[in-house]
Amino acid sequence: MIIKPAPGIGLLLAALALLGGCTTQILPPRDVTDPARVFVLDHGRHTSLVLPTPEGGLVRYAYGDWRYYAERETGLGHAVAALLWSTPGALGRRHLAGPPTAAMVRARVPLVIEMLYEIEVERARVEALRAELDAIFAAAGRELDTPETDLIFVPHPRAYNLRHNSNTAIAAWLVRLGCETRGPAILANWRISQPATGETR
Repeated sequence: MIIKPAPGIGLLLAALALLGGCTTQILPPRDVTDPARVFVLDHGRHTSLVLPTPEGGLVRYAYGDWRYYAERETGLGHAVAALLWSTPGALGRRHLAGPPTAAMVRARVPLVIEMLYEIEVERARVEALRAELDAIFAAAGRELDTPETDLIFVPHPRAYNLRHNSNTAIAAWLVRLGCETRGPAILANWRISQPATGETR
């Protein structure tokens, strides 16, 4: 499945490319004692994060603008508003069957995955981040199933803006998982540096 940008959005993305700078490095943690694999999915303009569950399954999370990403109001006016002003944020989630492997992630996510990055982090950090994100779902008063993104969305308490978008949110989650990130992360332009284990695909 390919999500096509709205007419004119290419010019905005070109401008963002100049503002966003170079690649964002992800430096995985070293000396992981109880490893768990997580997966960063680069969908071209957006990024999502897949975490394992204790039962052997997977959960995919993503963040974005509520109207543009969740409600799919992808006209140029909404795109500009999402990029230039603070707008309501959305947290997306989808449970996937395991096992937690890169091949299974590719098989279960029906969107274009331009790059898939596999990283090993501490299992306890995965559990903490997943609990934090799931708590937002538990507290939400409404859900929206958006087939175009294969995600169920709830409102996120933090507003969406250029400095807190779908990619910078992933960078913040990676930091919570013990990674270090270097670069603006405004665009989905990632590079793994010295991964602890696993394969970069």
